[in-house]
Amino acid sequence: MSAIATPISIAEQILQLTQTNFDTSSPQSDSLALYNAKISLQDLCDKLLQATLGRLEYTTLLAESCQESSALGFVSRVGVADIISDKTVSLDELSKSTGSDPRFLSIALSCLSKHNYFEEVGGFGAQVYKNNSLSEILREDHPESLKDAVGFVCDEGFKATSYLLEASKPPADDARRLPAVNLAYGFDKTVFEWMADQEWRGRRMGKAMQQLHRMANGNVVSDYPWNQLVSPIVDVGGGIGSLEIVLLKQEENSALNFRIFDIPTTIENAKKTWAAQPESSSARISFTAGNFLAPSLEETCIPRGLPTYLIRHVLHDWTDDQVVMILNNVRQAMLAAPGPASDAKLVVCEMLLRDSSARFVRTTSMQLLALNNGVTRTEIEMVRLVEKSGFKVTNVHHMRAVDSIIEASPEL
Repeated sequence: MSAIATPISIAEQILQLTQTNFDTSSPQSDSLALYNAKISLQDLCDKLLQATLGRLEYTTLLAESCQESSALGFVSRVGVADIISDKTVSLDELSKSTGSDPRFLSIALSCLSKHNYFEEVGGFGAQVYKNNSLSEILREDHPESLKDAVGFVCDEGFKATSYLLEASKPPADDARRLPAVNLAYGFDKTVFEWMADQEWRGRRMGKAMQQLHRMANGNVVSDYPWNQLVSPIVDVGGGIGSLEIVLLKQEENSALNFRIFDIPTTIENAKKTWAAQPESSSARISFTAGNFLAPSLEETCIPRGLPTYLIRHVLHDWTDDQVVMILNNVRQAMLAAPGPASDAKLVVCEMLLRDSSARFVRTTSMQLLALNNGVTRTEIEMVRLVEKSGFKVTNVHHMRAVDSIIEASPEL
């Protein structure tokens, strides 16, 4: 029988892990080990809280954490960090600028101050605020801004997950199971069509995806040999081309060419995004509108017979049967004339669930479920679906990111 972990024993593990990996005088040279150490440290800190608070208080705080999310969403949505900017601003001034009741702002800011967001100048109760290193990333103009990501997670994501109970019930008769987000907002189309129809939501989601991927998958650009892929690369369900924006900033990827494939409204948003990009990058991007779930290859409009097909952050949004249908359509497009079928490569980039996966992976899995009945699959589950769709998996890349990359070739 294993010994019960005490606060002291957990703290000793935290100290040892910190000294081994985060000592600035002797930094960890193995970047992947350092990435994994951050996840382990997060888990240990959580265990220390459980051990010190006890199960009753810890569970209550976990349940109440939704209120902290609401505070973060509210303060971000009304633009408190933007209004403060580099100044010092009183609560009354914030109230006038945001049009929000000062009591609401005061309570939300107090909630966030416990997590060290914003600085209350003059001490507790002074109700005069300035930004600090945490709150400044809620500014729209900050280079590491998470404002759109927070807005998306705390709006569509938060409201959708509040309807998981209703969405979990079996649909009546032969009716299709609507995702929780449909129940929360009262629409019948897919969440992507709904957001595309509301330009501001679609635009915010596009920016949110860029910000979240930069945070969770910033190393995907450097940890995978993108420059070894054969162009043109068809990015199936590529959205506005967030990955391409980052990749084409790197000199080693400057020879790559991409064709972004997505639904018509998303492609229109993508064209607007790329119109603002440097010509050296935008010249390497082309666009094709279509639907990868259409019943026939002809109706999908997926570009045919090209050497490389990328599917990134798409498959988690669909059921197993839909994933097989998407991959089957892509496989047919890969094998269609006039392309070099024997050299064609499929690159699947997805967040995969492991026993050691970080908290972010698990909370994002809840959000995917609520937004589109999506699921974060294990590596074994994803490989099985790829193989079931007529592909042979040739490699799996693990990176310093929540994403992994599966390479496969179409079975002839």
